[in-house]
Amino acid sequence: MHLKRLAASAGIALTVAGSTLAFATPANAIISCSDFHVCLHYNSDYQGALFDQLYDTPDYAGRYFEASINGSAGAGQQVKNNAASVDNWDRLSRVRIYYNSNYDGSYAYQTIAKNGKANLNATMKNNNASGKFIDYGTN
Repeated sequence: MHLKRLAASAGIALTVAGSTLAFATPANAIISCSDFHVCLHYNSDYQGALFDQLYDTPDYAGRYFEASINGSAGAGQQVKNNAASVDNWDRLSRVRIYYNSNYDGSYAYQTIAKNGKANLNATMKNNNASGKFIDYGTN
């Protein structure tokens, strides 16, 4: 009789433990840049939170920085008008960061080389509204 109770208790304990693990929230992932992406960093010198961009982005509004391997300063902040540096991991394309939305460079923009990186200049730092890959596949 004691063995049946012990087995039943163990079974209930395992069921409860299993359901607790099934509903556990995973820890927030730390992101980093990867091939063919461009990363906008919240701080200069590629530090702090980052935004990982894979496609042309006509407006950074509504997009947010996430904690990265280079820190969490700026995590949760909107990307639009908050970037200080750019790291382009795309071997095929330059990336152009625009002062205005919709790739409007009539006022200002800054181009980052293929596989290049740069701190945004005095005009563009914290004045980034959109970003576009250019010269895709050409040398």
